[in-house]
Amino acid sequence: MVETQKIISGQATCRDIVKCMYGLSDFELAIYKRLVKHGRQRADDLAPLMKKDRSTVYRALQRLVGAGMAFRETRSIDRGGYYHVYTAIGPEQLRDKLRGCADDWFDNIKAAIDDFDLV
Repeated sequence: MVETQKIISGQATCRDIVKCMYGLSDFELAIYKRLVKHGRQRADDLAPLMKKDRSTVYRALQRLVGAGMAFRETRSIDRGGYYHVYTAIGPEQLRDKLRGCADDWFDNIKAAIDDFDLV
């Protein structure tokens, strides 16, 4: 992974760190940024704005929800049925999550080094 190499060499951006920590793509990060900037959105509304198929946008939203970078709310339709709206966590919350991930990652690396047997 290019992002991992950048992190190790100290040349990583926040974007690289998020992509590495959560296994996200540039498109998924673009969806996250759109949610942060414009608030809650439906996949149906995002698809034309992102110039992608609704199913592609839906998968990206699911990945963001799985990473804890967004959450989904179910809304009822008066005449029956439902739809989902997605909201991103704020940038400061994301920074806190990334700091926690980095601390855990570093602790795991130190433990692996301590357990390493050269002989």
